[in-house]
Amino acid sequence: MAELNGILKITGKLDGLSFYKMNGKIIVRTPGGFDGEKIRKDAKYVNVRNNASEFGRCSKFGGKLRGALQPFVKDLNDPILHGRMAKMLHDLVKMDTVSGKGERTVQLGLQHPESTKILSGFVWNLTDGKRCRYDYEKRTLFFDRIPERSTKAEVTLRFIHPNEGQDSLEFVDCVFEVSLPCAAFFIPEDEVFGDVGEGLLKFALIRFFDGSGFLLAGKTAVELG
Repeated sequence: MAELNGILKITGKLDGLSFYKMNGKIIVRTPGGFDGEKIRKDAKYVNVRNNASEFGRCSKFGGKLRGALQPFVKDLNDPILHGRMAKMLHDLVKMDTVSGKGERTVQLGLQHPESTKILSGFVWNLTDGKRCRYDYEKRTLFFDRIPERSTKAEVTLRFIHPNEGQDSLEFVDCVFEVSLPCAAFFIPEDEVFGDVGEGLLKFALIRFFDGSGFLLAGKTAVELG
């Protein structure tokens, strides 16, 4: 990169050089960037293509997962949730030991026994942290912190099928109301649980309400079971 001194005020390209203005000065440099044709076909860029393919797959799955978790995700009001989820899902993709690099999927990564650590370690509500813990095996929801003024929690258990081949992710809901304060809530038997098979993502989605029945903004909890 060089700086142009003198009376010439060129911007644009000339004889293989690029001229552009930065901080009131004319900067000269050779054109850079990637050659799209080489990236698509050159063997040297195979890792670039593989990474791009997997990140794209994670981004697409993340969009479908956020859609399957509405309207609760909207309550979080997190402008960087998309990027945070993409990174978390890419960590899951690396758990896919069956497929080759570039072909790995979230769905197969979820089958790895260590995948639960990545999922459970993800903080959905950055501004409010973790308020609850959901133990699917014990069928119990633990309230570690209850929002001030909250007298009721609406708990939605959502079982999501992580099928990457579908346009949207299918899910089944069980909804309960819990009077607060309450340290733990045992989830009663329900016929819906009979339809819940293996391989599903099990979420507890908790909304808190005040004594007048109004939703407490920013307090919605999303927990994995």
